[in-house]
Amino acid sequence: MIAVLSTLLMPSDALACGGFFCNRDPVNQASEDIVFKVDKQTNTTTMHVQIAYQGSAEEFAWIVPVGAVPELRLSTDTMFEELKRRTAPTFNLEAIAVGDCELHPYNYYYDYAFSPTPPVADSGSSAESGVAVIAEKTVGPFETVVLQAQTATALLDWLQANQFDLPDELNSVLKPYVASDSYFVALRLGKNNDVGSLQPLAMTYPGTAMSVPIRLTAIAANDDMRMQAYLLGDSRAVPESYLHVVVNDLVVDWFNFGFNYPAAITAAADEAGGQAFATDFSGDAAIMDESLFREDQFDTGTLAYAADPASFFDQLESQGFRGSSLLLELFRTFVPMPQELVDQGLDETNFYNCLRCYEEYIVGMPFDAPAFAQAIEERIVQPLAEAQAMFDDTKHLTRLTSSVSPVEMTVDPTFVFNRDMTQNVSREREAELEYYCEDGLETSELQRRLVLADGRAYRLPPQSWFWENNTTEYEYLSGLMDDFALIVEETSAEGQPNPIYNGSKRAFDAANAHNAGFDDLLNAAACGGCSSTGPLSASFGVAGLAGLVLLRRLRS
Repeated sequence: MIAVLSTLLMPSDALACGGFFCNRDPVNQASEDIVFKVDKQTNTTTMHVQIAYQGSAEEFAWIVPVGAVPELRLSTDTMFEELKRRTAPTFNLEAIAVGDCELHPYNYYYDYAFSPTPPVADSGSSAESGVAVIAEKTVGPFETVVLQAQTATALLDWLQANQFDLPDELNSVLKPYVASDSYFVALRLGKNNDVGSLQPLAMTYPGTAMSVPIRLTAIAANDDMRMQAYLLGDSRAVPESYLHVVVNDLVVDWFNFGFNYPAAITAAADEAGGQAFATDFSGDAAIMDESLFREDQFDTGTLAYAADPASFFDQLESQGFRGSSLLLELFRTFVPMPQELVDQGLDETNFYNCLRCYEEYIVGMPFDAPAFAQAIEERIVQPLAEAQAMFDDTKHLTRLTSSVSPVEMTVDPTFVFNRDMTQNVSREREAELEYYCEDGLETSELQRRLVLADGRAYRLPPQSWFWENNTTEYEYLSGLMDDFALIVEETSAEGQPNPIYNGSKRAFDAANAHNAGFDDLLNAAACGGCSSTGPLSASFGVAGLAGLVLLRRLRS
């Protein structure tokens, strides 16, 4: 069975480039994910936009401004899933023995894992209406139209008159795009398509400009909306209109596998004024090799000869198709659930996950296997193949992440490639936890030191001290977290970054002061009658270090 189908009906957050709105009531966006591929040989850029939505199909409408008339085609959610999985930073804290001992660290940390429709009606495409219809096209489940307008009011009036359910509040944020002579791509779902039919859209347009129209998103976005841009080209990509930040490694909770990294990016971007990106990954695009499609992986020709729905399902499973909301929607279309089972209250996913279990209900059901196979070819296989070819034809992949609130969405982020910034950014982040071996002591009783990748080191009490004091290493070090953005800099298409703020020296000085204070307490404890054989006695460990934490918290 395709077990993933059992989760298909779970709601997801609404997200789309440029914002998306329904029934005069904007759906708040929780995140925005977008892919840019620049082809300098053809002087074109392809933008892939992921679309998710909650609401009725009749109320779905979506609009995005672009700088030139685009070619539209379907993309795939699988690409976004694999990109997130393969480029997400991982945080590994390696235990190191200093001296001669065998470590048995007690793992008390959290188990956290980073994984045919009618055309759009022309309601006055003329100078009189102030709107020009440039192109109309059915793309998969979508009815699409490309427009230009003389005013934002004319554009919005035209769209609303043509059953694009967009809110009046959109008028003010459309104005700067209309003034810059942008084209507008508007979508709605065609008849007989439900929201499960939604899938990402790809747009290819002339030129090499890469920009996210975030100002259009402002009326429908959550605070601290996550924004991730994946950029494919011949070199590293950097923000141009936004700043670039380097997140301070100290503010990452290494003892919980870096689970707070997204929050750290939010804090770092806020420190930079709210308009900044961090680089999660920059390196070889081969990280996506065979992640989406392999030659001869799928055989829709064989699917077309399936004798019945259950055999069709079995073939899908054997060929390795993934369960998805789109695939479920296609099953709804070509294998409608028998009314008798609906009347019995059978759960829909139970039916589609085990068609053979209900063969008696579907025997003799009209079934168009060739049409179903063709739909899978067009809606699933071809977008996968095209997306894979895009990565196979690309040298470099960069993932940039930001966090922006509506009040900060006053400038559209633009991106460029910079050949001079040749240093890659690995998704695999490393730090070391040194244990200072001593005869007669368990691992939990050994003093430790956290060593970050840039060489900063921080003395830490034994694990047992944290257990006894009901605190964590992250809380213990929190007083030293003066900067979430260790570096704030301007980046452009040429040269090295222009630093606006560099807190590296300040961070090293704070680490050295922390360690010196730690050693002073140890020496004072030894002079007060502590055992000279141990670097930290049990009697001093709780009282002395608790005072150190208190002083640090008071200073912060």
